[in-house]
Amino acid sequence: MERVLTGCQGTEVPALAEPAFAPLDFPALLGPDAWARLPAAVQHRFAAHPALGLNTVYDGRMVVEASWVGRLVAQVCRLIGTPLAPWTGADVPTSVDVHQDARGGLVWARTYRFDRRSPVLVSSTKLMTADGELLEVVRGGLGMALSVSVEDGALHFRSRRYFFSLGGLRLPIPDLLTPGRAHVVHRDVGGGRFRFTMDFHHPWFGPTLFQDGVFQDPE
Repeated sequence: MERVLTGCQGTEVPALAEPAFAPLDFPALLGPDAWARLPAAVQHRFAAHPALGLNTVYDGRMVVEASWVGRLVAQVCRLIGTPLAPWTGADVPTSVDVHQDARGGLVWARTYRFDRRSPVLVSSTKLMTADGELLEVVRGGLGMALSVSVEDGALHFRSRRYFFSLGGLRLPIPDLLTPGRAHVVHRDVGGGRFRFTMDFHHPWFGPTLFQDGVFQDPE
C-alpha cells in the first residue's frame, strides 16, 4: 500500500505503509551459494539466533571516530533516542547484547563505556519483511533498507535508502539529511573473535562516522 504526501512546494513524495515482517533468515537472504562462502563461525552467529528471552553478549573494544558533521548529527539524534554513539574514543570498552524481539528481528544493543562518561546504549534491530527485504531500525523511528552480500569471506551490509516510521508509514529521508550511506562489515578473525567495522559516507561531506573493533564470542 502506498500513500502520497504533498511537500511544501507541491512535490508528491510516496510514503510506504509499514511492512509485515517475517522471521529473520540470513541463509534465505543471501542464497545458498553465498551463505556457503561464509566461515562456520559467522554462519553460527547469524543462523543460531537466541530464542526469545535469551541473550548472547559479545565483549570487545572499539575505535569510535567522527567528523564534525558526524558529531553534529549524533548529538542532534540524541533527541530521538541516541541511535548513534555521541562521543569518540580510541579504545572504548564495548559490549554487544544480541537477542531476538517479538517480531522475529535481531536486536544488537551496543553499550559503549567512554572514559569519564556514563555508559551509552545504542540499539538497532534487523528485520526481514514478508517480501524478503532487509531493514534496520533504531529507536526514535529512524531506519534504513539494507543490501547484504558476502565478499572475501566477510558479511557486508550497505544502506540503500533511509526512512522514518510515523503513524504506520515509512517516510523517505533524502541522503543529504542523513550521516550518509552506511557500510558495515562482520569479518571472522579466528579464535572465536570477529571484527566489526562501520562507516558512513555523506555525498557532500565525505566520511562522517567510523567505528572498528574486535569482539570475543562468549564461552
